[in-house]
Amino acid sequence: MKKVYLYGGIAVVALFVLGYMFLGNGKKTETTTVGQVQRLVKVIRGDLNLTVSANGVVQPINKVEIRSKAGGQILALNFEEGSFVQKGDLLVIVDTTQTKNEYEQAKADLASSTQAVSQAENNARRSKELYEKKLISDQEADQSKVDFVRAQTSLVRAKAALSTAEDKLRDTRVLAPITGVILSRSVDLGQIIASAMSNVGGGTVLATVADMEEVYVNTNVDEVDIGKVTVGQRAKVVADAYPEDSFMGEVLRISPLGKTLQNVTTFNVVVVVRNIGGKLKAGMSASVDIEIFRRQSVVLVPNEALKDPKSEQGQAMMANLKVDSTKMKAEAEQKSIAQSAAKEGKEMTIEQIREKMQSASGEERDKLRQQLREKFQKLSPEERQKMMSQFGGRMGGGQRGEGGQGGFGGGGGMAGGGTMSGGDGTRPRRQSQVSNINETKERVVMVKEGDTFVPRLVRVGASNFDYAEVLEGLKEGDEIQVTTISRAKLAAEQMNERMRSNTGLGGVAGGGGGRPH
Repeated sequence: MKKVYLYGGIAVVALFVLGYMFLGNGKKTETTTVGQVQRLVKVIRGDLNLTVSANGVVQPINKVEIRSKAGGQILALNFEEGSFVQKGDLLVIVDTTQTKNEYEQAKADLASSTQAVSQAENNARRSKELYEKKLISDQEADQSKVDFVRAQTSLVRAKAALSTAEDKLRDTRVLAPITGVILSRSVDLGQIIASAMSNVGGGTVLATVADMEEVYVNTNVDEVDIGKVTVGQRAKVVADAYPEDSFMGEVLRISPLGKTLQNVTTFNVVVVVRNIGGKLKAGMSASVDIEIFRRQSVVLVPNEALKDPKSEQGQAMMANLKVDSTKMKAEAEQKSIAQSAAKEGKEMTIEQIREKMQSASGEERDKLRQQLREKFQKLSPEERQKMMSQFGGRMGGGQRGEGGQGGFGGGGGMAGGGTMSGGDGTRPRRQSQVSNINETKERVVMVKEGDTFVPRLVRVGASNFDYAEVLEGLKEGDEIQVTTISRAKLAAEQMNERMRSNTGLGGVAGGGGGRPH
């Protein structure tokens, strides 16, 4: 009777362990990484446009502050912010009472001076005649000449005073200095303003007008990309306010002096843009794509499909260039045998059930779980013990990764992350937005051949953030596998891993690696 209880207990524990191993341990197959999503894409033909991107602010090329040379009360304002004005348009009228009085006084002084000159001229002529007849003395003759010169001098001063008065009267009418858009208005109707001529501060600013026919976009380019930017290169500007519209321009100048902020050095680059339609406004935020290189009608492959042969994943793919193909074919054959056995009513082996459950989900997974339990119940105690020794060692075999913390709980620790680049205190080198246009590289891709994917070595050239030019190894229309990381899937799997770790199941058959240092 004790043996019966013992065998029954072993059966229960074995079922529990195998069920966790086959169904709930959360381990992926060796060919699937946590959080990865795989999709199929085609190699395409198109234009490869290499650009350096940066953000900037729209600024007017010519901006003028309008001030009045005349002081006094504002009698009229003929503009508002945003108004378009032509050069010479009347914008402001300042009180003319004082300046008009000064003008009239200067005008009268000029008339008086003109009359005085005429009188002095007549006196000088008569004095000359009398002097020639010896009727007046030398002193009287000289005095008449002096009076005439003084009258002429007074006339010149009167003319200058009248001209000044005319200018002051004219300055009470403020005109637009350039053609453009009123960016801001600083005064109101009835306000008393100070003259720009008599005030040390330059007088009151009435408004600011800017020529917006062409504008600047001031942007900052990272030092790792500035070497590829030259004056005259084409640039595409897209304002945040008009995401569907693009404005073409060119690089006007590049600052020779960089600015460093938070350990990042950038250089100011000014792009001049033709403001078609006047949509661009001063102060708008915009993105700038400076075209470094363009190649038309080339074979393109997504960068995310390319693996560096020198990387860990790339080396594994290269080492298994032939093995992977054979393995995938064998797995396909095994799957086909399992499906055929199911159709013919034959029972699958435990290994076949286990393989099928890796891709099963939902109701199908529950059915397979039940089949596994039933098949395990039919085994003898010796067969159960043999299966336990065969599969038990695979559980909880994880180790702590060097340089990082141990994993969660039992079942073996998750691989440690190590230290980030630059951990020695040096600044890590940032990656350029575009590759060297003359550089060629060898990469590995997974290409679909029939029903399987096989690794293939290809040669690529210039690339941007999205695509690389294929020089050799792929043709248009080839189907390749792209593996990306799904943040949502990764978060869900990490949560499941923590929940399983909290159950303590991972401690069975060797899982002490999960404790942190």
